[in-house]
Amino acid sequence: MGMRDVEMPDGTVKTFIWSPKYDPRYPAFNQGPKCTQYFIDFQKCIWKKGEGYKPCDWFRHHYEHICPAPWIEKWQDQLDRGVFPSKQLLKWQNKYPKAPAVEEE
Repeated sequence: MGMRDVEMPDGTVKTFIWSPKYDPRYPAFNQGPKCTQYFIDFQKCIWKKGEGYKPCDWFRHHYEHICPAPWIEKWQDQLDRGVFPSKQLLKWQNKYPKAPAVEEE
């Protein structure tokens, strides 16, 4: 569970308590596989759509609230060094060209 700031239609920002909802792909108590998959899905989304693509934030919010911080730091370091151990992500990166960053409005 965590806090999430949401911009309202009138321009104000409200803070809500937020936690990822039930995912039927992962019915067990162990959230490790779910955590890893959300992280990979986020990387795939920003690879194909670009860094600033807002819908990718859905995956980011989920993995940030489920995954332990040391895991995320380790994975980010591995991504930066080009040694992240995911065949799924490598296949994705080979299949699709990297998208340019989306500019903020």
